[in-house]
Amino acid sequence: MNQLKYCFSSCQHWEEGYYHAYKGIVADDPDLVLFLGDYIYEKKSGRAAQERNPRSLAFTEDVTTLAQYRARHAQHKTDADLQAAHAIAPWIVVFDDHEVMNNWNGTTSPASAARKAAGFQAFYENTPIRSTAKPNGSSIQLYRQFVWGNLARFHMLDTRQYRNAQVADPSGDAGPACTDMRSTSRSILGSTEEAWLLKQFESHPTTWDFLGQQVFFAQRDGDGNKATCESPDSWQGYEASRNRIQQGWVDRKVANPVVLTGDVHRHWAADLRLDYFDHSDPIIGSELVTTSVTSNSDTATAPSSTWYANNPHVKYCKGERGYVRVTTTPTQTRADFMTTSDTSVYDPASVVIKNDRSYVVQAGRPGLQQV
Repeated sequence: MNQLKYCFSSCQHWEEGYYHAYKGIVADDPDLVLFLGDYIYEKKSGRAAQERNPRSLAFTEDVTTLAQYRARHAQHKTDADLQAAHAIAPWIVVFDDHEVMNNWNGTTSPASAARKAAGFQAFYENTPIRSTAKPNGSSIQLYRQFVWGNLARFHMLDTRQYRNAQVADPSGDAGPACTDMRSTSRSILGSTEEAWLLKQFESHPTTWDFLGQQVFFAQRDGDGNKATCESPDSWQGYEASRNRIQQGWVDRKVANPVVLTGDVHRHWAADLRLDYFDHSDPIIGSELVTTSVTSNSDTATAPSSTWYANNPHVKYCKGERGYVRVTTTPTQTRADFMTTSDTSVYDPASVVIKNDRSYVVQAGRPGLQQV
């Protein structure tokens, strides 16, 4: 196997735009498409600039029943660009939170077992996923592995169903409690999925190991102070769990690990370290984060020079809509961060898809290199 070209996307709120990203994906003619969560949204758009939303939901209330989740999926399937993207290549899908409810976790708060069961069943019925994932009430087998010859292995993760509840994030400057976020008893995957993933790392059938998952993996630290914490819904809220996974691939000599992420509605590219506060700590992998297909980042501000100084492992951030195109060979993985023109305007003749930035990772040499 000499090459694999795949695209990955996430976060496609129906109201907040047209799916220009899928025009780009279809034009790229990939071998594979990965979708990393928020295929639908259970709730209507909450953006302040409602006038920028070009589409309306057929059912405007929050979806909570199986019939309502099915209807929400069905409306998405009427989009011609999404249909074309499903037709162009096989898809590998995982859900994040909005396929059920915002920021749900492994407990029954905020999402009840009945609501999870309804969301899981509609997801199973409306996305291309194997029969082994057929839900059993409020349980679904989402995490799994795919091997692409001797070139690439995809570990598709579930960071919702088994996670401990998020640490509370109080308003104001206090921030969530670091002691709780760093507790060794907390996991974003749960003990069984963690053990499964670490077991997979023991074998090395392919050149590249891609971890397809939902929420930001690398550290993002706003003030450079180890005594403060933020982002409790991401892997930072489960720091010991992240440490176990990273140390696990180091100890098991996984040569070329790359984490693939959605969720945050902006493009990001970052290197990975065991100790993010030690800026000389060795790089042990990289993370590629796709922006959203449509879901907005209206209120997000670009990272400052001070922020980048506190986070030198982070190389790139872009708050436009789009997707990531990846070309993998035995010698390198190249990521093209694709952006689209204004998703509030649907004029096929005026849609522009462009490559905003590209990075490569050389096999056997951890770390992103801009090209």
